[in-house]
Amino acid sequence: MAFLKSDHVKKMGFEYDPAKGLPCKWKCSDESLYGVDLALYAQTGHYPFDKGLIGGRFNAGALGAAVHHAPANLDFGGSHVGYVPGPNGGAFGTVWRPLQGERSSNCGYLMAILRPFQREYDDATENILVYQPPGEKVIVSVPNEFVQPNWSARAVKLLVDTETLTAGEVDYVRNKSHTHTPSGRTLFFLSGQFLDGLRSHDEAAALVSEQPKPIGDHLTHPFFNIFDVDTEVDAHGLPKERLLLYMKYILAARHAPPPLKAAIINTNIEQNHLTDTIRAERYSACSFASFSGVFIDFWDDAKGRYAVLFQPLAIAIRPAGAPREFELMPDEIHHRFATLKPAEPVVPMENVLRNADFGHSAQQFTFDPEHR
Repeated sequence: MAFLKSDHVKKMGFEYDPAKGLPCKWKCSDESLYGVDLALYAQTGHYPFDKGLIGGRFNAGALGAAVHHAPANLDFGGSHVGYVPGPNGGAFGTVWRPLQGERSSNCGYLMAILRPFQREYDDATENILVYQPPGEKVIVSVPNEFVQPNWSARAVKLLVDTETLTAGEVDYVRNKSHTHTPSGRTLFFLSGQFLDGLRSHDEAAALVSEQPKPIGDHLTHPFFNIFDVDTEVDAHGLPKERLLLYMKYILAARHAPPPLKAAIINTNIEQNHLTDTIRAERYSACSFASFSGVFIDFWDDAKGRYAVLFQPLAIAIRPAGAPREFELMPDEIHHRFATLKPAEPVVPMENVLRNADFGHSAQQFTFDPEHR
């Protein structure tokens, strides 16, 4: 709210009037996120209009009704991911459910999409083997289901990119046992591109030895493709589930675990959907301020409630009559927000949310992407 009232936003031509701005949410319907609704009410004094769908999707069909209710929409949304505090930065993808007395997937919708791809990727990282016979080139031994799709009966197929991962097949030489192909596998020479991409000499030394070792998380996105043969496609031949286009980047991300990366990418996809929708001529007389990011939700046992952290990824300001929106990316958002004093809620937080002290909850989030 303080940002919307700032001179920076006024220079864009956006005048925030609390009496005319309708807070809107587009997020998953998970009960772990209900604190977001309460926070929006506290900050604006208005109940938020729902533009969201399960899985953290933006519902473009709700936009006409929202602008009918108010000509200025304040959109807050994104995907969410569960977090369990703990050592080594905690864990993503599940959350404690007090009514069940156990953890379950979170966001369940995104995790269900991710699960079969994660299983296939994990299988590949454990069973693609790298080794170097004495005095010979480095060899990569690949199970045939990761070379030819018809070798696998599973719907999700992972195929290594032989152009980037390998430097040709190993020819059979009778008196060299390392050239004798094991059953169900194909032997290749490992490419220089792969070896050059290892982050350090120590990392290369740890992976490459005389004994075969799993390729592990060194199987990064340039070296494989992954897809589902049963995926529904659109008229252009692309998956209707747009997240699938980015699956290999999600699975092989270096600085974010797959559940978090999936939430980030899905948020970016839906943010693009939102900005594309509001550019339509019929909404030209309306103004929009959109805050998109990832909701990280977890159970705070000491407070007896869910806690939700919000990491902004993009802000889009579209004044009425403007052909396009002004966009701010994460670095600029961080810079702008760091200089602002938080706005006072219209309704005191303690009046809408029990145990409104969030300091304890925030301290439980210890994930650091640089030390993953």
